[in-house]
Amino acid sequence: MTRFFTPNRWNWSQKAEKWVFIELTEKGRKKYRYQIEPPQEFINLTAKLKRLNEKLLKTTDPKRNIKIFKNLMDLSKRMQEMGKI
Repeated sequence: MTRFFTPNRWNWSQKAEKWVFIELTEKGRKKYRYQIEPPQEFINLTAKLKRLNEKLLKTTDPKRNIKIFKNLMDLSKRMQEMGKI
């Protein structure tokens, strides 16, 4: 099953082995931008993931632990969505 790239955000193309940003033009056409380096959005998500993981390891409160874990799962899901194809 093939998933199409999501417009107006960065996606990872396994076929091209590059990051691709699909921009929709006014005429409904798609404009593709490729880059090898990860986009800033991905780098920021990685940094947030690291900070939350450190908090998760330090916390002893079960309710706080669950909240941090849910945030980690949401960030992880967003990052995985960038790489599906």
